[in-house]
Amino acid sequence: MKILVLRPERAAQRTAEALARLGHEAILAPVLTIEDLPSPIPDGPFDAVLATSANGLRKLKNRREIASLTDLPLIAVGDRTAEAGREAGFATVHVAEGDGRALVAEAAARFPTPARFLHAAGADRAFDIAGALAGHGHETIVVELYRATAATKLPEAATAALRDGTAGAVLHHSGRIAATLAALAEAEGLGEALRALPHAALAPRIAAILGEAGCGRVEVAARPDEAALLEALQAILNR
Repeated sequence: MKILVLRPERAAQRTAEALARLGHEAILAPVLTIEDLPSPIPDGPFDAVLATSANGLRKLKNRREIASLTDLPLIAVGDRTAEAGREAGFATVHVAEGDGRALVAEAAARFPTPARFLHAAGADRAFDIAGALAGHGHETIVVELYRATAATKLPEAATAALRDGTAGAVLHHSGRIAATLAALAEAEGLGEALRALPHAALAPRIAAILGEAGCGRVEVAARPDEAALLEALQAILNR
């Protein structure tokens, strides 16, 4: 079956490979583009680096300040982000299984109060990690290293797949992706075609956005990782 994959291009390629192993074909139609932000990275000392996405670590890897940071422990959300951290040169990597809340719990458990963290982040964040860690008595310096810019027009691949009915389902890795796709499809007169499809969402908040857009067939991943998202996809397709 052909599945719409809407995440930025580099990540979308990995998803396409995972779908192929399940016997599906990805229709790559990114609705977000990752752009660098030249935010200054303040001097330490820091007790650890925090990362909620691989994108933040890839951008950090290209900054001259990385040399002074890789001796620190890294706390990363999920295996993919942890892998990006090792590629950036971090030797000590702790993996928080879940989302930003899991990262906060991991950091609070590992570091006595008060600790000072550097969060390699994007401009758009679903959860306030700095605020949550402040509640534990820690200081977090947030450095925005990238932003995801939304497309202003539905990608041609998505337009064609929705118009001719070749898309069998849609994967949603973020709320921004879901909201952007819904708005762009509506603008192209393809809202009904989108709503008719089954959707797999990485988290309940993403499913809520799809529900508000009128999508009635939505399956939520049991965990906020891609393996669980693909399990959700299989579940809704099996039904």
